Amino acid sequence: MNSTAWDRRLSVRGDGKGLIGHAGAILLRKCADQTGLTSALGGVFARREGAPVWDRGIVLVQLATAIVLGATSMRQIALLAHQSSVFGAPPSDSTVRRTLEPVGADAVLVT
Repeated sequence: MNSTAWDRRLSVRGDGKGLIGHAGAILLRKCADQTGLTSALGGVFARREGAPVWDRGIVLVQLATAIVLGATSMRQIALLAHQSSVFGAPPSDSTVRRTLEPVGADAVLVT
C-alpha cells in the first residue's frame, strides 16, 4: 500500500496536547487507508479517461468521513474544509455525485 501524504506526522497521545475535534473521523480515514480500502475503492471506481484527477477511493472515504462529521447530503462534503490541513481540500459536491453515479447514487444522500 502506498503511504499517503496527509498522515505522515499523525500521532495519537494521551496527554491532552494538540487536540482536534472529531478525531474519530481522522482515524476512520487512516484505517481505510491502512487496510487498503481506499485504494481498493479507487480501483473499482476508476475514473474515465479525461475525467478530473480525483481518486474515487479518496472521494468515497472522504464522503464517509463527512457523514461521520454530520453530513446529510453530498453538498455537505464541505464539512471537511475545516480539516483541510489534515486531509487537503475536500472534493466538490459534483465530484462526489460523479463518483457515485456508477452505483445509482441518485437515491443516496440527495437533498
